[in-house]
Amino acid sequence: MKIAHPINEFSHWRNERLFNIDLSSYTLCHHSFPRHFHEYFVIELVMQGADKFYCDGKTYTANTHDLVFINPGEVHTGSTVSDEPLHYYSINPTKHELEQIAMTLQRSLPGDFYFRKTLSDRAESLKKILHFFNAFHPKAADTIHYEEFFFDFMNDLFDEGCCTKEAILKEDKKDPRIRQIVDFIQSKFKEPLSLQQMALHVNVSPFHLIRLFKKATSLSPYEYLIIKRIEYAKQLLRQGIDVQEAALESGFYDASHFNRLFRKIAGASPKIFHSSKSQYCTIYSAW
Repeated sequence: MKIAHPINEFSHWRNERLFNIDLSSYTLCHHSFPRHFHEYFVIELVMQGADKFYCDGKTYTANTHDLVFINPGEVHTGSTVSDEPLHYYSINPTKHELEQIAMTLQRSLPGDFYFRKTLSDRAESLKKILHFFNAFHPKAADTIHYEEFFFDFMNDLFDEGCCTKEAILKEDKKDPRIRQIVDFIQSKFKEPLSLQQMALHVNVSPFHLIRLFKKATSLSPYEYLIIKRIEYAKQLLRQGIDVQEAALESGFYDASHFNRLFRKIAGASPKIFHSSKSQYCTIYSAW
């Protein structure tokens, strides 16, 4: 049955027993996310529909009960592919939170840890994450049940994820000027920046800089800067900083511009992220 209007529903939870890791649920129809990156890992379980997405140079389609793994810094998209709503769960741990989980599991996490598979239908991992989300209730007094499922699933993922020599070699082959520009943006993203400043930093023309950067990252320097600012704003909102202050602190000087870009990249308004700073929050919104 064809759906007449877009459906966009977002739920967000945290629980201190699970290291306050972001847990999310999305239901989307006729929706797409532009190219962007995160500074945390994304572990996505598709429950209904299909998610067609680009990640690190390739295009994938995740169908019902497929698992998706996005590493920090990997440029990716996401979109529905039919009139059927796309419903998925997401676990979004930072590297520090993964290290805490590894310590709890009495195992060490390699410094270069990453998920080598972008898409997986591994039955054992699927069963464990399904058990977790089926058991999880953010307001439950008794947490032992879903904690066990969570740690069992994460332990399984640590066995799946590792850094290979191939990935390290790929990184080494990148133009060193790209790393210089990324570091420049990372250190100055809160300030007003111009393309000329970035180009002078690596001694190339602005036009040549755009070509180099886009070829290496799939993003323009401006897009990379905006996403970096949005990612930082998310951190501030999660800490309880109000929307306007988070926008200014992240380098935005126009509230409507910030709201529009945040909604486009994050999939929800900054007000929703601010309201979810507590351990439990569910928001349903038509964007």
